[in-house]
Amino acid sequence: MGIIAYKKKLNAGVEKVFYMVVVEAINKYTGKRHQKKRRGIQSKPKAETVYRELWSACREERPDGLGFTHWGPLLDSYLEQLHLKVRSNENPNGYSPQVVKSKKSRLAYVRHWDTIHLDLLTPQFVNNKLDEMELKGLSRSMTFHILKEIKCVFTYAVHTGCLKHNLFSGIKMRKVPKKRKEALTHEEVDLLLGEAQRRGHNYYYIWLLTVTLGLRRSELAGLKWLDIDFEQGLIYLRRQLIPKEGIVLFLKDKEERVVAIPNYIVPVFKELKLKSKSEFVIDVDCSRWKDGHQARVLREFCQEIGIKEITHHQLRATHITLALIDGVPLGIVKENVGHAKLSTTDEYFRSAGINMKGQTDGLKINVPQNKEGKVISMNKAR
Repeated sequence: MGIIAYKKKLNAGVEKVFYMVVVEAINKYTGKRHQKKRRGIQSKPKAETVYRELWSACREERPDGLGFTHWGPLLDSYLEQLHLKVRSNENPNGYSPQVVKSKKSRLAYVRHWDTIHLDLLTPQFVNNKLDEMELKGLSRSMTFHILKEIKCVFTYAVHTGCLKHNLFSGIKMRKVPKKRKEALTHEEVDLLLGEAQRRGHNYYYIWLLTVTLGLRRSELAGLKWLDIDFEQGLIYLRRQLIPKEGIVLFLKDKEERVVAIPNYIVPVFKELKLKSKSEFVIDVDCSRWKDGHQARVLREFCQEIGIKEITHHQLRATHITLALIDGVPLGIVKENVGHAKLSTTDEYFRSAGINMKGQTDGLKINVPQNKEGKVISMNKAR
């Protein structure tokens, strides 16, 4: 493979050097190896240019199109290949079944477009239809995700050669109002944990470890005793335990993570280990926990004891918010909870108003003070 020089006899027995270029590359659309050749190139610089052109052609050449002209067949083909990418033992890096289920449920809203020609599905047409859905009561968050899935379908159409260009590649996504990150206060956490311990609630240790360590539900469920280093005060997260899927041997971001254990939690772990009869730290005999319906348990308990009703994931948000309020550096919190970007953690910082507290105290406005004296009726003053 590469540039090969060879001699060729011309008229009158004169020999001239020519170059042949042979290139192989993996096509980015099919994943298969493509080969291209060209002979008769008269100079080496020209052969080097041809080499680059052929290599790019092998990589970028689109396969023959699937021939879809309408939305319905294209969507069916997309969903079919989506099912082939579901995470399994043979494909551990695939989509989780829940992600595939969510994608299907969002695309179900545009299933009635089956007979519409692809040329008519312009960004303007799609946005107008999504506006109509919102007028009928669909949330902006849902139309945002529907548009995101439509964009994925058109990307698939381009990669399979069905379309030459993706009109949705540069589309401006629908703006979704950001919600405040809901979290409990220190006082509410004290009440939650205190009442859970007093009542011997099944979820006491689950809530305690979530709010002190900031683990996701799947990470806490997959935590084993062998993952905990009591001497170093560290937890090595290596796996998830996902309802209806079982053990997944990597975390959400496909990497292992180290989490620091607060000193005051180490005795709790040791106490829990003495009681444990399982290799897993959390071994709760509760169908809601095993089925992934733990949010309902927490909401009901919060309502019962009279504090803000939150979900299990918002208990993780509580960990992040309170850690920032108590002065734990932003970067440490980000690493501890496994956020991919610092900006994600910073949203909790801003949502809690930590950077705003006391910032306007320097504004000097003289507020009139009440003076003792005779009270004058405003009616008489008029």
